[in-house]
Amino acid sequence: MIVVGLGPGDTSFLSAEAKEILEGAERLFVRTLRHPTLDQLKLKVESFDELYEQADSFDEVYEHIVERLLEEEKKGDVVYAVPGSPFIAERSVELLLEKAPKTRVIPGVSFLEPLLSKLRIDVSKGLRIVDGLSDFTADPKEALLILQVYSREVASQVKLNLTKTYDDEAVVFVAGHVGVSDSEYIHERRLWELDRVDDFDHLSSIYVPPSKESKRAGLSELEALMDGLLAPEGCPWDRAQTHESLKRYLIEECYEVLDAIDREDFADLEDELGDLLFQVVFHSALAKQEGYFRLDDVVAGSYEKIYSRHSHVFGADAAGNPEAVVDLWEKNKGREKSLEERLERVPKLSPLHYAQKILKLLDKESPNEPRSQEEIREALKDLVLEANRAGYSLDMLLMEEVKEILEKA
Repeated sequence: MIVVGLGPGDTSFLSAEAKEILEGAERLFVRTLRHPTLDQLKLKVESFDELYEQADSFDEVYEHIVERLLEEEKKGDVVYAVPGSPFIAERSVELLLEKAPKTRVIPGVSFLEPLLSKLRIDVSKGLRIVDGLSDFTADPKEALLILQVYSREVASQVKLNLTKTYDDEAVVFVAGHVGVSDSEYIHERRLWELDRVDDFDHLSSIYVPPSKESKRAGLSELEALMDGLLAPEGCPWDRAQTHESLKRYLIEECYEVLDAIDREDFADLEDELGDLLFQVVFHSALAKQEGYFRLDDVVAGSYEKIYSRHSHVFGADAAGNPEAVVDLWEKNKGREKSLEERLERVPKLSPLHYAQKILKLLDKESPNEPRSQEEIREALKDLVLEANRAGYSLDMLLMEEVKEILEKA
């Protein structure tokens, strides 16, 4: 089997070898008839266009194409032609080479070459290429080329994705049929009007030039910032830290968040939550360097945990009141780990140490006679059980009590 790229849309881009194979093929199959090169060559071909109407997804289309090609090859020589280059955004060829690695591929000019020339894009400075049908993320500092934008509906979805990180007034370019002299077009538009272009079709792409301006940084930008701080040329202090050395800052940030909540200072709460989040990013970056996990593993794990424990929302379980939710939450946690594992993982840090330090500094003593260690242990156990039954957090009660003592001191 031979695979040939049809180029960007004009026979002038075909190599002599590619043209000779196409014109001499006895059995020529094309992924789609919707390509200008085929109109110019006037070849007898069989297309797979009908599969796009029958299948539920593009992946299903490509799998059917490969199955059909392999069956046809059993009957004799087959030539399979695809738009552009066989190695640029051509999933059917990728699947074919996985199943028939000896397939011969004739290199071809992709749509990229004339597009790069027309838009004066220097790829040595970076160019990210994504599928417009995917849920892609965008970084305004990168040049971005978006493929498969064949309709205004797809353009609307692309616009929604881009508005997460770009301003509505950001400049974008809609390019189509580039390399086909009589139908080529490039429209410069603002992002807000992207889906108001009328001539989207199967040869349309969107180019978003890099910009130093963006709406705001997101989690991926914060992770990249942390990676920069930990790089060899980054911050000496950050690079000297370990999980152990950062424990004190994690505790401090937690208490600063609690303090902002107590003061009902939401501007400060926003700021302190950012500091707490940065601790998560910091520990994740260190773990990534050590080969343990990444930030996206932390996020994915949190998502899966919260999703599975809310089986009354996302599953078949029922919980009509907060108490039933708590019972179900514990039941779902029990499915994740045994009781022994859960007991081993109960955190050993507590505000008790903080309270003892404060009360000692304030020279506060119990008005009662000192009790034995055994009596105190029994009293603490009873107190914990009582707080559990009432649904109170002893940590929070203790912190509130210490706060009141400090206010009166």
